[in-house]
Amino acid sequence: MQHTLSLSGRSRVLFYVASLGLPSLLLFAVLVQPVYEPKWMFLDSLTAAQLSGDCCHTYYGFMSNLGIMLWVATSAVLLLAAAVLFGVSAIGEEFRFALFGGLLSGWLALDDMFLLHELVLPTLGVPQLVVITIYVALALAYLLSSFRILLRAEYWVLLIGGAGLALSIFVDSFFHSLLPQLVYIEDSAKFVGIFCWFSFHFLTATRVLSIQIADKK
Repeated sequence: MQHTLSLSGRSRVLFYVASLGLPSLLLFAVLVQPVYEPKWMFLDSLTAAQLSGDCCHTYYGFMSNLGIMLWVATSAVLLLAAAVLFGVSAIGEEFRFALFGGLLSGWLALDDMFLLHELVLPTLGVPQLVVITIYVALALAYLLSSFRILLRAEYWVLLIGGAGLALSIFVDSFFHSLLPQLVYIEDSAKFVGIFCWFSFHFLTATRVLSIQIADKK
């Protein structure tokens, strides 16, 4: 028997408000605060230090680092869920969802942290557009392999997160600009996307575990 993984009523409203409202409030606070230039808070720490001509400040890469932390948190939650499901011999679609999602999130954390698609891989001869295409293919493969789980959960939050990440990739790929306005658009969309990715997978993984453990009793 397949259990629903979605929420209902007030819980669903609260989840959507938290998934979209929390990152939006943080982005608004960063953009309107009068102390620091928001651009250096959005760019990764290394790029901000190189381009600002004023190395170094602890606020450089603030939003970028928070995004990395969310990738890592998502990976940790999903891989832990995969380990628990393996331990209770629930090696089915829920296990694949948790394992593949955790590995993908972990790799994206490494990419963000070490600028793999922007600096490292192009230096090794792999164009950035090729790397992004591979990432999109991996994301689609993950979605196709887990679509039954996703459709039983709050998939609208995942779709919103995917739209944010897609917008960020579009701005990064086609404009290649460090104009503050474009940096704000690109990295704001990316942060909302990552936050939605995290909130969706955190909720879905915890509900999968609670249902599987209850069924084993």
